Formats: sequence, C-alpha cells, structure tokens
Amino acid sequence: MLYIVHSMRGYRMYDIEQISDINRHIVINQIAESWAGPFVVSRGVLHDTRLLPGFVAEENDEILGYILYNIAGNDCEIVVLESLHEKRGIGGALVKAVIEIAENAGCIRVWLITTNDNSHAMRFYQRIGFSIRALHVNAIEESRKLKTQIPIAGFDGIPILHELEFEWSVIK
Repeated sequence: MLYIVHSMRGYRMYDIEQISDINRHIVINQIAESWAGPFVVSRGVLHDTRLLPGFVAEENDEILGYILYNIAGNDCEIVVLESLHEKRGIGGALVKAVIEIAENAGCIRVWLITTNDNSHAMRFYQRIGFSIRALHVNAIEESRKLKTQIPIAGFDGIPILHELEFEWSVIK
C-alpha cells in the first residue's frame, strides 16, 4: 500500500509515503548516525527500528525526514521522529500520517517519549497538540541497562536523566 500526502510549506512540496524496501536502508543508516541505532529504548522497551513501520518525507528522491511507530493494543507509540530539514512542516506532516494510521487502527491514543534535555522536541509536540502525560523520573538509568550507548549529557550539556511522555488523544 502506498500512502502519499502532498504537503506544502512556503513554496516547497514533498511527499509523505510509507517506508519501502527501497528507502528503508537509508532510514536505518540515518538512525545509526543520529540515534546510535538500530535500537532505541522507551519506557523500558528495546525497539529494533529495522522492523518498525513508518513513513518518510521525500522531495526529488531525497529523504527529508522519517517517523517510525509501533501499534500495541489501543495505543500507537511514535518510536522515532527525525526531520532532517527544520521549519518546513516535515515533522508535523509525518506525525499527522501516524495519527491517521492510529485512528484507522482503532487506537485511542498516540504517545511518545522524549528526554528531559530535548526542549526543542517538548516545544514541538506541545505546539502540534500533544499534552504532557507523565514525567518518568530517572527512567534513563534503566534505559542505559538496555542500551549502553545513551549519552550521559544531551542538548546544551544537560544531563539526560528523565523521560517525558507526551500523548495525543485520538478520541476527542
């Protein structure tokens, strides 16, 4: 199934489509570079990003961003989101594609985890309609037991200690 959404921000156009066998290797390589992948941890679960469904934003065969998600029961978790070109609406368009998938799958919420150092992500998710659901104090200590590559400090040298859980209620 090919899912394409044309999104425009300013004068630039790009497509949002499901990750395919053709572009999955590019996403996996980017995750290795950006996230010390292919594994990521959220709420004590080690996710193998090579196996997750997702979407890419593409323009002229160049990947501008990607999102991976996992549906479990009535919940849809956004496991990874990365926009490689800021201020073009790419992240929001990718999140919108996952919310649509979650709605069609009968999920009651879309949720995600970010860390306490990532104020950019915290602002972004709140701006597009997500709410802070929970603060998991010192959760990264447990995450490091599953993935030792998680750095001690993150953005602006802030120690990475806590997980913040954000939520979008599908049922409004």
